Amino acid sequence: MYSYIVIDDEVIIRKGLIKKISDIEGSRYECVGEAENGLKGLELVKEKNPDIIITDMKMNKMDGVQFLETLRDSRLEQPVIVISSFKDFEYMHKAIESRVIGYVLKPFSSEEIGRQLQKAVEEIESRSQIETIEAKMHLLDLEDKNRGLQDLIMGIPDGQALNEGDYPEQLYARLISVNHKIRGAYETCFSICQESAQSMRWAVIKNTVQKSQFFILLYTEKERESYLKLKTEQIAKTLVDNFREEPIVCVISRTTRSIHRLNSLRKDNDRALGALFLGTKREILYFEEPGESRMIYSAECMDSWFGRMKYDPGEVTTVMDSFFDNIDISQFTLGDVRKTCEYMVKKVNEYAEEQNIEKDDIMRYFDTRYLFDENLDRMKRETAGYIALIFQSVGGLEESGQDLFALIDSYIHKNYNRKITLSMIAGSIYVNPAICRNVLKEKGISFNEYLTEIRIEHAKQLLTSSEVSIEYISSEIGYTNPKYFFKVFKKAVGETPQEYRKNRR
Repeated sequence: MYSYIVIDDEVIIRKGLIKKISDIEGSRYECVGEAENGLKGLELVKEKNPDIIITDMKMNKMDGVQFLETLRDSRLEQPVIVISSFKDFEYMHKAIESRVIGYVLKPFSSEEIGRQLQKAVEEIESRSQIETIEAKMHLLDLEDKNRGLQDLIMGIPDGQALNEGDYPEQLYARLISVNHKIRGAYETCFSICQESAQSMRWAVIKNTVQKSQFFILLYTEKERESYLKLKTEQIAKTLVDNFREEPIVCVISRTTRSIHRLNSLRKDNDRALGALFLGTKREILYFEEPGESRMIYSAECMDSWFGRMKYDPGEVTTVMDSFFDNIDISQFTLGDVRKTCEYMVKKVNEYAEEQNIEKDDIMRYFDTRYLFDENLDRMKRETAGYIALIFQSVGGLEESGQDLFALIDSYIHKNYNRKITLSMIAGSIYVNPAICRNVLKEKGISFNEYLTEIRIEHAKQLLTSSEVSIEYISSEIGYTNPKYFFKVFKKAVGETPQEYRKNRR
């Protein structure tokens, strides 16, 4: 619905106009106020902030001309429709000067006022689109400017260099980690900071790894730690209060004197989440050194479970069911669950290393990933799935390493003249790429080395059995760049392709 007000000194005209608008088929307009002159009309505009203004031109106290000029001087953006019984050029000229969207002469039909209202709606939507695009462009500019901060917070090695000149040497800073599941929370935070930060400098920074987290940095070069603390608390509270029914948890860090400690602050804030229970909806935390989390099961119990899975991979599902189904999330914190999962995952990863199986750090973002989950279903599915994959990979190597190598070898020999990757080979034989990588490792060779070896053998055959050009041979064995082929061949054989051909004739 679009709201509108009517300004006219005749009550009967106002009521008639409202009735005509309500009679428009599929009407999506709602009258939110009436005024009898321009002065009261201005008060109504400020009070109701309508989407559309409809006004007469000839009125007492403040007529339509003065009203429009005041609107224009006040930089109010609502589209205005003028209604008048006067075919007066001066009125029309003033209306045009004031960027009136439509000028309607009395008497008029529902259809005519409907057309003018539609023009007003199109103006509103067009302006809204422009504002949205401008806001997005501004946001992108800010994100680009904050790229160095982003990499610093996330601890990305060799990330974008920070412009040191933007940050004072004597710095007092706090980091708020915002964990949420709310559409638009990140964008909303910019306006909250703009209104609340005041003399504090600030930045809102995306988490490039997890969409459910972003950061607010507040800093000052003056020694005003108590004021900095007050502002971070105020912004966190405003943000949480802004989304009363949505899951959002803010963690406020301690104060740092160095911009280069932001990664450490982020990690501390993430660890602080361990004090919460799964399914927490709304909370503001202040960083404290976390207490010791509890192990839900004894080490002996988990060692026994691990042994069952190690010696019988078919037991993985049964063991992991027992592992997760006996955890009471009303009694154990997220930190307790993490510590217990960490123990089991660490044993599995150590076993994977012993077997030369590729492993992954699935515990890296554990707290922020599962914080808002109301049960353990997703955690169980993902953790158990990872553990099952490791044991399947070990079993696959032990039982069918030779058969797998034959399949890999066959695929490479058939497709060596194309662009191929280990993932493509793995997909063709329905296994994980890590399994293929480990099969080749058992043979003492990497995928790239083996592919190069096969290509070079085919190049040798073509060099000795044909007169085709080096460029043709390069293309024929899978190298699109002849210079690169030349370099690879010489490194592998010790001769250039031309020398090899000449010396074997």
